[in-house]
Amino acid sequence: MKPIKIQSLFTVSLFLLLTNRTSVLTRPCFQYTPEAQIMPVGSVPPVADAVQFTYIPDYPIHFIGDSRTVGMKQALAYYQYDLTDHVFTARIGKGYSWLAGQKELTTIPPSILVLNLGVNDLGNLNRYQALYEEYASGCWKDCPIYIVSVNPCCCPCTSVSNRQIEAFNASMQQWIQEYNQENSTGNAAAFPIRYIDTYSYLVSEGYASADGLHYSAATYQTIYNHILNEIQEPVGDGSGTYVYSDPEESSD
Repeated sequence: MKPIKIQSLFTVSLFLLLTNRTSVLTRPCFQYTPEAQIMPVGSVPPVADAVQFTYIPDYPIHFIGDSRTVGMKQALAYYQYDLTDHVFTARIGKGYSWLAGQKELTTIPPSILVLNLGVNDLGNLNRYQALYEEYASGCWKDCPIYIVSVNPCCCPCTSVSNRQIEAFNASMQQWIQEYNQENSTGNAAAFPIRYIDTYSYLVSEGYASADGLHYSAATYQTIYNHILNEIQEPVGDGSGTYVYSDPEESSD
């Protein structure tokens, strides 16, 4: 009887030991929470399948031009506009040759480019177009490009006429349409080139100029506001933002 008792006790002890071990293994003593990860700009964080994240980039806005762009910058400062996400590369009396020589413009980060040149050298139309095409398919391929019309002049300006300006604008607009059609497959350009017709807008709304070539602060403000209304991309510091949607919620 004694050996049987010892064997029974051993069996019971082994059963209890195995039972307790199993319960320990199947009952976690803590819950692990992964640390938050810093996501690099432009990356999409891992999320549940039910949530869709979309990254929407924003861009600084970079104005490139001549004395009219210089005047606009001064007017915006006068009206105390927030120019935090704005860059200006502009020189008085400059045109194509100056633009082609600004090599730092070929290495800029993705930006909304607003080009407003031509009033000082309307005869360089073809050269402007060739340079814009080269840059749009190369160093500016990641930049939304907006070409602004050469804006009107009035008395007492005698260096250029509105008839010459209108011919320049019409040719530039036609070239932009042809360029976008030829590159619609996306092989040469990531963004189409867009045209902003501020010329017609000023003729319609009116404008003020003391010398017939440069504008009043109020007119520069009008030009700027119209340009901003025509820009389709979000203006920002380049960091962009994430927008998420839940397909399950939208289906309800």
